[in-house]
Amino acid sequence: MKWWVIGAAALVAVIGGAIVWRSGPKTVVLKEIPGLRVVPEFKLPNPQGKLEGSQDYLGKVYLVHFWAAWCAPCVPEVPEFLNAASKLPKDKDGNPIRWILISQDDSWEKARKVLKDDALPENVRALLDAKAQVSDTFGSYQFPETYLVTREGGILTKWIGSQEWGGAWGDKVLAEIEELSRTGRLTQLPPPVQE
Repeated sequence: MKWWVIGAAALVAVIGGAIVWRSGPKTVVLKEIPGLRVVPEFKLPNPQGKLEGSQDYLGKVYLVHFWAAWCAPCVPEVPEFLNAASKLPKDKDGNPIRWILISQDDSWEKARKVLKDDALPENVRALLDAKAQVSDTFGSYQFPETYLVTREGGILTKWIGSQEWGGAWGDKVLAEIEELSRTGRLTQLPPPVQE
């Protein structure tokens, strides 16, 4: 119940006006995005131990994918997700698109049984949420789950369960993500794959 209170407070902050986030020397302003929830702020370790998080991705369209090695539907989806990421590292104008895989495993040793982090495409980041705190702040309750985040930091959509990133649905989604990154808007996302 606590995350609903936090979510409501975040929504009030967005509706109340723009939120300013600082990223190094450059200031990025989150625009008021009616109806969209602001991505929760997070910082998690990558495989090298360096902390990365939501501040690092502002100004770019990105996907946040929660998964785990112990999650049966997650395991076959990870390679499809990585293949989709390799097809869309940038939009047609050259703007980078980030694909963030956040493991819910309690160690990198377990996560590496599924995700070989030494061979990830350049636009993919692997992070570890060993205590599942970040997934909780997002409101995730079933894995895998994927969130599409706008350049301004608004959560545009959430896909629950394993999706067909390599099929016709995935091709349509990739086209829509590219359009969102390039133009700041999209035509229409296809409905999620139902399990």
